[in-house]
Parts: sequence; C-alpha cells; structure tokens
Amino acid sequence: MDLLRKLPIRIILSVIAGIATSAVLSIITHEILHLCGVLPPLRTPLFDTELLWLILAYHSIYAVIGAYVTAMAAKDKARKAIIFLGTKGAVMWLLGAILLWKQHPAWFNITKAILGVPLALLGGKLYELYPLIKSKFIPRTKLPA
Repeated sequence: MDLLRKLPIRIILSVIAGIATSAVLSIITHEILHLCGVLPPLRTPLFDTELLWLILAYHSIYAVIGAYVTAMAAKDKARKAIIFLGTKGAVMWLLGAILLWKQHPAWFNITKAILGVPLALLGGKLYELYPLIKSKFIPRTKLPA
C-alpha cells in the first residue's frame, strides 16, 4: 500500500490507459480473427503453435502501442510509468503461466512475461523519439490566409 502512496495519480491513470488500450485492441483483433475463422473463441484452450505465434505478434505490437499511450498520458513521468507498466506485465504473465496452464502452453505466457519490459521500453522510446521523427519527416504546411 505504501507503493501506491508514492505513485502520483497521473502514473496510475496512464498505466491504466495503456493497459486498456492494448487489451481492447487485442480483444477486437481476436474477435475479428475468430469471425474470419482463423482463431477459436476467446477463453477457448489453444495449443496450436502457429496460431499462438500470430497472437504473440499482435499482442506484442499492441503492448508497444499501449506503452506509447502510457508515456503520452504520463508526460514528464513517462519513464517511471513505462517501467511500472512493463513490470506489471511481466508479473501478470508469469502468474498467467501458472494459473492458465490449461489454456495455453507455458512457453506462451513465459515469452510474454519476458517481452513485457522490453516492449514497454520500446513504446516509451517511440514516445521520446516522436518529436524528432515528426520534425524530420512530417512537413509543416502553412494554411492559406
């Protein structure tokens, strides 16, 4: 409980925003792939390695996007929020490997746990680099008077 008192509300809300972003994107993608006949319904045990790699790929992309959203919302506290988000992700996926062992092979959740912090850091780095990328590649246009 002492940890929550030390974390500013902005960090907590930014982490929640990042989690919500990646979760919503993942659920929508899973549902679309299910409707297209590629994936089984959510909460159905899945042990097909090829499909798990597909899920891992889009979860990873959405984890980076979620981390970017977290950094954007945290602003000057982005680094701290990103570390918190990545650590939370790693711990939750390790718990998932234990609690959901009948849903997926252990390697799936362990891989997601290992990737949690690096993917969060990548999203944070993209947030840091965005002003540089924007200034070099997105031309400023003047509006007609």
